[in-house]
Amino acid sequence: MDNRMTQRIKALAHELGADLVGFANIGRFAEAPIKMSPQGIMPTAKTVIVCAIHHPDATIELEGGEHGDSQIFESYTVQYTMNQKLDHISFRIAHYLDNNGYNAVPIVSSNIWRYRNYKELDAVFSPDMSHIYASVCAGLCEMGWNGLALSPEYGPRNRFVSIITDAELEPTPLLPGGTLCDMCGECIRCCPTDAYRKEVNGVKMLHIQDTDGKVYTHKFANKNLWRCAWGEHFDLDLDDEIPEVVTEKEIIERRASKGRRGGEMGVCLKVCVPKDIRFKDESYSPYNRRRRLIADPNLPISREVYDRMSCISLQYHADRITILSAEKLLESGCDLTKKLPGAKNVIVVSAIMHAPDPTTAQDLRFRHVTPVNQAVALGLGYANYDIAREVEKMGYSVLPNMRSLRPFVEPHIKWDLQNGDAAATMIIITDAPLEERDWFLEQPAGEGSSHTLKEILRETSAAYGADMLGVAPATRVNDVVAQLRPIKDGEQLFSVKDNNAPFMVFDPVVTETARKLYTPSDYLADAKSVVVIGMSMPGEAVRRAGREPAEAIGPFIFAQSQAQNELSMTGLEVLKALKRSGYKAVMTRDLIGMGTPIASPRGEYSSPFDCAFEAAAAGLGELTYSGTLYTEKYGVNQKFICIVTDAPLEADAVKANTVQKQCDGCRKCITACPMNALKAEDAAPIDIDGNVFKYIPLDTVNCQWASRYVLTGADGDDCLGNKMTLMPKGKVTIKQLEEGLRQRDPITKGRPGNAEKCITECPLT
Repeated sequence: MDNRMTQRIKALAHELGADLVGFANIGRFAEAPIKMSPQGIMPTAKTVIVCAIHHPDATIELEGGEHGDSQIFESYTVQYTMNQKLDHISFRIAHYLDNNGYNAVPIVSSNIWRYRNYKELDAVFSPDMSHIYASVCAGLCEMGWNGLALSPEYGPRNRFVSIITDAELEPTPLLPGGTLCDMCGECIRCCPTDAYRKEVNGVKMLHIQDTDGKVYTHKFANKNLWRCAWGEHFDLDLDDEIPEVVTEKEIIERRASKGRRGGEMGVCLKVCVPKDIRFKDESYSPYNRRRRLIADPNLPISREVYDRMSCISLQYHADRITILSAEKLLESGCDLTKKLPGAKNVIVVSAIMHAPDPTTAQDLRFRHVTPVNQAVALGLGYANYDIAREVEKMGYSVLPNMRSLRPFVEPHIKWDLQNGDAAATMIIITDAPLEERDWFLEQPAGEGSSHTLKEILRETSAAYGADMLGVAPATRVNDVVAQLRPIKDGEQLFSVKDNNAPFMVFDPVVTETARKLYTPSDYLADAKSVVVIGMSMPGEAVRRAGREPAEAIGPFIFAQSQAQNELSMTGLEVLKALKRSGYKAVMTRDLIGMGTPIASPRGEYSSPFDCAFEAAAAGLGELTYSGTLYTEKYGVNQKFICIVTDAPLEADAVKANTVQKQCDGCRKCITACPMNALKAEDAAPIDIDGNVFKYIPLDTVNCQWASRYVLTGADGDDCLGNKMTLMPKGKVTIKQLEEGLRQRDPITKGRPGNAEKCITECPLT
């Protein structure tokens, strides 16, 4: 038992923002169905780490309500930020374990499910594993009758994420069960779909046996999850008549006839508070409130609060913090007390979203704007949520994510915007008696430092989690592009638009496009260097993708998509460091234009071979036959992002081609591809600064048939229950693609999943 590592993981989790951290030994999952169990995902697992973060109390107590009101909310959108924050925590802890010699599989917070029964798994809406059950196994919670996990600190106002590892960590003592839920019946009385009275098939039992042989039992309602998901997941109107029996068929028909209203604030979450920590205050809310620390309004705010705001905001890319009084906003016609009783201030966290350099070609601007805007949005979301929690911990009430206040707030925050830059803001209402302040966070970098700019960039990227950084001269990348153009420039591609919303039949419009390759000077006229930043993915998430017994592909999808998110945030800080040093810089996930987007339940992400040529040119690794980059430390388990700059940085040497001898004797990427998309017969040599690599061209349209449009489950989506087996007949045409897309499953079309065989079957993982 590694108690020292246990404490290090706890410290890291809290540093990343977790409110609660627990550890479960693998024996506590003995009764879990193997298809959605940690031991099914990772047979060598010894421990499951579970982290929780909590909803701000005012958000739950003041927003939403009974029946139709629960679909009207604003601050509750913080739930999406909470999911993203949990993903950040899960990935970074797994990344830390992976870099310290342990295998680890991070599990996504939400949104990758098997909607229907899968093989012997008799369950719907089944995730890779249940974080709710895991939180009970890790000693953080007990089960409530509503099926939510209740913690002694926050009741059901938690969200969870889990990390599976072969590190043997000290287990957290289990809670006894039955002490937090007193069957008050509020969830039954208030549920807008009547999910606790209609279509309840008895009681579910969760049995957990601890190492001493004692069995802990938790009981909760066995409700129909299709009914439960009517408004919260499928966005159907809760004011409409809901059928007596709700099935997938009723969901699809109602979406087709009535369309989408919007999501739901879970009423079972809103009304449930354990008996020991609940109280009533009708002047504040008609619902139960949670007992917590309440600040003395006569005491001044500690100066530490302002320092913590600065630290959090700097960590998450914000440029400015502004505190405005309720009185000032009232003069503008905005009464904060209508949102939060006793409101005194708003805290505004803002950042600049830098536009690409004016010399960037028009058709490339979105390649810079997309990762920059994503990084700013993620960062501001985290800062907004973490600052709100800091203020709440001091005993004050907060409402984060108050976007409706922007028209009143933003006129008070003047930005000197240039060259198409834009400002983004996130707003918190609070009753904390803060001082009106306005301060900027950015400071000049490197003053008095003996470090070179390249060293500063390495240190910056490492501080934000990157594993590698390399530099290629722009001329070296130009030369690679010149060799690739005869092979890939003008390649046929398709663009698809769906005229229908999720959970409705696919109504495709397909247009033909052509691939165009780019050079650094297309992004920046006087480009001198290309900085390539790499981040590894937990290798076990890749190696175990689709493997028996669980056949889970969620961890692979999550590792790919979250690595992209982390790289965007890391790249943004490197971008800022270059700009502070007086240089221009443009960020992109696919500089050359060789990539292909991959569809996933987390949204499209860049393919495993995006930026591989750029990374090879920057000396980070060697090209493989699949088109990915191999590094000695991480195999092919990493992703990259590029920054083009006019800074004259010292270049890194290109690595010699040694790995392709293994590729030549293996070729599993070529033979495992269900689409036969890798064309070995058309292999071409690519010389990168005197080092010659064999490039196996990819038939992108064939690849995307499976990886982007998911018209066959054979590239991993079959593990989520996709039964489509369509294969293109000859050359893929617009008509053929449209006909295939119309056959897509309405329920799963918005959450397709892939674990590409060219990666998961590669021994270099």
